[in-house]
Amino acid sequence: RQMCIRDRYMGYEGPQDDACCIAIKDCNQEGPLMIQICRMISRNDGSHFFALGRVFSGTVAAGMKVRIMGQDYKPGRKYDLFESSIQRVFAILGRNVETFSEIPCGNMVGIVGVDQYLIRQGTISNHPDAYPIRIVKSSTAPVVRVGVEPKDPANLPKLVEGLRRLQQSLSLIHI
Repeated sequence: RQMCIRDRYMGYEGPQDDACCIAIKDCNQEGPLMIQICRMISRNDGSHFFALGRVFSGTVAAGMKVRIMGQDYKPGRKYDLFESSIQRVFAILGRNVETFSEIPCGNMVGIVGVDQYLIRQGTISNHPDAYPIRIVKSSTAPVVRVGVEPKDPANLPKLVEGLRRLQQSLSLIHI
């Protein structure tokens, strides 16, 4: 397990000597929770998403209160920073999905209950002074630009929600 993530602390945007970075370096199950969310995946019915990420330190459990740092979060600001509880955690084991009460560091994890806060990627932590883990940037540029508007202005909130869900499910769409 240590070999899989030993170099990933280089993506931590905070000081290399703070508690979160040290826990990531040591792959410490007892340390602060640090999860890098790499993707949002749609459920079969398309109504909700679950977050897929890697637990770099700590142990994630259902019901745990966490800080969710979105891809636009900057330390010291409140923009794109949320607090919420994790509803359910599960591991994806090949074709199977298995729910667990808790999942320790070094594992890939699926998290239910954070889809309203994250668009694509982000960092989840339970430490109040945690910095985000650097987001992997895609080097693709938009090929087509399209302007859309609802026929009826009263449907604007539905259009915005639909575009948000489309952006979550398809990583190459930028809105």
